[in-house]
Amino acid sequence: MKSYFYLPVLIFFVAMNATAQKQAGTDGNVTFNVTTVSVGGNYSPRHVLAIWIKNSQGDFVISRKVLAASRKQHLVKWVASSGNNSVNAVTGPTINNHTSHTVSWDCRNLEGNLVPDGEYQIWMEYSSRNSANDGVPGPSFHIAFTKAENELELTFPDESYFKQMSLSYVPVGVSLQEIDDNEFDIKLFPNPFVNQASIHFTLNEPTFVNLCLYDASGKRIEEVVDAYLATGKHEVNWQPALLSNNGNIIIRFNIGGRIIQRMLIRTN
Repeated sequence: MKSYFYLPVLIFFVAMNATAQKQAGTDGNVTFNVTTVSVGGNYSPRHVLAIWIKNSQGDFVISRKVLAASRKQHLVKWVASSGNNSVNAVTGPTINNHTSHTVSWDCRNLEGNLVPDGEYQIWMEYSSRNSANDGVPGPSFHIAFTKAENELELTFPDESYFKQMSLSYVPVGVSLQEIDDNEFDIKLFPNPFVNQASIHFTLNEPTFVNLCLYDASGKRIEEVVDAYLATGKHEVNWQPALLSNNGNIIIRFNIGGRIIQRMLIRTN
């Protein structure tokens, strides 16, 4: 059964939940891009890197990318902020060369709950040196933006070691425009499903894709894709880890900064 049969139900579901979500803040998705530039260092161009979120009070919210493996301790500011917490982040080994990075944030904290509206900061740090030798951290920088009902498209001046920085913020639930986009040939089946569902979509060009699933309250259940994907057809098979994930399950795509939602229905 094709997923668009449930479009009227999804529109009603999103509208009914908009009021409840408003109590916590505006739902939305952030896409942030940055390119790092070498500062030198003992191991340059190899380096470790972290990108994470803080609120306006300076409190850690969530990590989105930590590429360091066993060398996380050299990300001095990230460790001090996060307590070495890489839960829900894209993780991987030390990076061999400087390159561009894209991260997505669904405006939720470590527990998967929507955060309040207000100012948030995206922090970035990398290091090509052994910080244990002299305690000197590598380059770091942060940008700030306001999460509210207004869509944002921001660019930031280049810094010495962080360039081509841009941010896109798309509120979700304020407008239903994101629901009607069929460009990516999204299909969900079986729908309704019992134990496992297949999520299919097609990309016309290589692009960044983030794919998350949420329960009826808007709490994040799981993030299943966060990566650059090649042109062509893609399939993700999802099996809920918890038996309690019955009923309406919202699937949110961030495809190159464009937000699209679909609904899965799980039955016993």
